[in-house]
Amino acid sequence: MPRKAHPKSRATRSNGPRKIASKSRPIFCVLLVDAEPERRQVISKTIRGENLQLFEAGSVADARQQIASQTIDLALIEPDLPDGSGINLAQELRQAKRCTQTIVLSAKPSLEAAIEAIRAGAADFIARPLDLSELNERVKAAIARQQDDLRKYRRHHRLRRICKKLNQARHEVTNQVDTLCNDLVTAYQELASQMQQAVQTSEFSGMVRDELDLESLLRKTLEFLVSKAGATNAVIFLPSSMDEYTVGGYVNYDCTSDSADVLLQHLADVLAPRMIGHTTPVHITDDRAMRELLNDDYPYLSECHLLAFACIHKDETLGVGTVFRNQDSPFDSEMVELCTALGPMLGEYLARIIRIHHRHLPDLPFEEGDETCF
Repeated sequence: MPRKAHPKSRATRSNGPRKIASKSRPIFCVLLVDAEPERRQVISKTIRGENLQLFEAGSVADARQQIASQTIDLALIEPDLPDGSGINLAQELRQAKRCTQTIVLSAKPSLEAAIEAIRAGAADFIARPLDLSELNERVKAAIARQQDDLRKYRRHHRLRRICKKLNQARHEVTNQVDTLCNDLVTAYQELASQMQQAVQTSEFSGMVRDELDLESLLRKTLEFLVSKAGATNAVIFLPSSMDEYTVGGYVNYDCTSDSADVLLQHLADVLAPRMIGHTTPVHITDDRAMRELLNDDYPYLSECHLLAFACIHKDETLGVGTVFRNQDSPFDSEMVELCTALGPMLGEYLARIIRIHHRHLPDLPFEEGDETCF
C-alpha cells in the first residue's frame, strides 16, 4: 500500500524541495539526527532523490518526536548528541520492532564503536569525514534493505493471518469431526443395543411362539428372565379382578418359603395395581424410590433393586412382570431394555391364550392374525 507524505514536525525543518511521490511508489522517509546544522545541510543535499523525504533532528528529544509522528524508514544517527546517546536511540528503534534501517555516522571510528553500533541494531557504520559518494551508495543500499525487510515483514504478517485462519478452520473441522465421531459412537451403541434387544426378543419369541398353555408360558417367561438377569427373584402377577392381582408364577432366589408368600402377596396388592398402563419399566435402585412406590410396605424390599414392567395389549394390562434382588447386584441398562421389549410381547401372548381359552376378560379385543411376528 502506498504511504501518504508525512507532515513536517514543528520541532525541525525539512531541507530542500519536497518531491511528491507517484501513486505507484511510496515516499521513503529519512531521519537525519545530528547536532550540527551545517553537517545536516551537506548530507541533505547528498541524499536527495525522487520519492525520498528528509526530516532533521538536532537532539535525541527532537528525534523521538519525529519518530513518534512519522514512519521513519532510514535513520542516520550521530552517536554524540547534546541530550543523550545516538547509540541508545538506535537501540530504541530496534526494540520498537520497526522496519527501520539505521546508519551510525561517527567522528570517532573504532572497532569497539562499530561493534557497539551493530549490537544496538545499526545496519551500517560510517566513519567521518564522510565520502559523500560512498554515503549516497550506502543510503541506496539501506533503502533496498529496508524495502526488502518491509516486504518480508508484510509477507510474514500475511502468512501469520493465513495460519491463524487455517488454525481456526482446523479447530472447526476438529470439533465437527469430534461431534461426528460422538454421533457415530452413539448411533453405533444404539444400533448395537437394538440388535441385542432384537436377538433377545427373537429368542424369547422362539421359546413361546406356539405356547397355548398359560402355566407353561409363565414358566418359560420366568426361566427366560432368570437366564438373562442372573440369579434373581422373579414373579409374574395376573389380574384376578378389577384392579386386583394374584401371583401367576414366581422364582424364589433368596427368600424363605414363608416370607416369599407374604412378600409376593404384598407386591400383588400394592405394586401390580400401580403398574397398570405403564408403557415403560419401573426401575427402583434405592430405598427412597422404593418408599415412594410402595409406601408403608417398602421395608419388605429394603436395600433391594427392583425392575417391574406391565404386559400390555391394546391398552389392557394383562400382567405385571417383576424381578428383584439385593442392591449389591443391580440390574443393568440391557436388562431394562429387555423388559421394555418384553412387556408388549408377553401381553400379546397372554391375550392370545385368554382369547383361545375364553378365560378372564372374554371381551378382550383380539383378531385373527394378531399373533406376534417376532
